[in-house]
Amino acid sequence: MKKGVGKNFKTILIILFALAILTPLGLLTQNPAFGEWTQEEIKKMLGFVPEGLKKYAEVYKFDLFDGYSVKFIHNQYIGYILSALIGIGVIFAIFFLLKHLMTERK
Repeated sequence: MKKGVGKNFKTILIILFALAILTPLGLLTQNPAFGEWTQEEIKKMLGFVPEGLKKYAEVYKFDLFDGYSVKFIHNQYIGYILSALIGIGVIFAIFFLLKHLMTERK
């Protein structure tokens, strides 16, 4: 690892952790998060629901945490933070694996 890369990595982790802690701020608004609209909300915004969305709306139903909540923790804010931290961890793991696979080929 190059000198200074560790410092940059630490800074990135601190920023991502801070953003994860701030994710429950979205609960303060009555509006849904970007891209998490229901078909009714899309129809209200656009005046119609695209055919592809109608067709695939029931096919793609993947929630690691149902509504960003954890069943055994009855605190929505903690669920949001856990979802963010797990998402960050999964993305880091994917990129770490890709880096590892790409460096083995050299």
